Amino acid sequence: MDIDIRHLTYQLLPPHKRQPNRTNWLMALLSPLAELWDEFYTWRANKRMMVNVNSQVRILEGYLRKKYKQPFNIYIESYNDGLLWIPLNLEESEEMLPAIGLIAEGVFHKEIPLQDEVRIYFNGVDFKVYIPKGLDRTLIAAEIEKYRQALVKYEIIEK
Repeated sequence: MDIDIRHLTYQLLPPHKRQPNRTNWLMALLSPLAELWDEFYTWRANKRMMVNVNSQVRILEGYLRKKYKQPFNIYIESYNDGLLWIPLNLEESEEMLPAIGLIAEGVFHKEIPLQDEVRIYFNGVDFKVYIPKGLDRTLIAAEIEKYRQALVKYEIIEK
């Protein structure tokens, strides 16, 4: 909930008392309260974000982007083995079944990587964090260490 102190003050004044001198005087009296509320609002938003940060890829990526004010330059690439998704539900199984067989025109065949083919690209890490040049790697590593799960390895790459 966001409260605009200046607008609230104007709304609570009766219409016949909304004269410029009186409203300016009241706004001057309430300006410290409005500044205090604005500081509290930013503090509260930051604390809510900190409570909800965890080791999920998109949440950690969003946190790093917001903290270092890099909306598009920081991103995380996570390990995906690339294997086929096998549905457990019978209704989904017919729609999601991959086409396996001879190559025919117009038929999409899912590529299946060889054993450890994707893992070789990641060089034994579980996710890669791409950051722009100029950001301090040790600060980024400290932030990631706070939220990463045990036994999960990562690599920071400057691009």
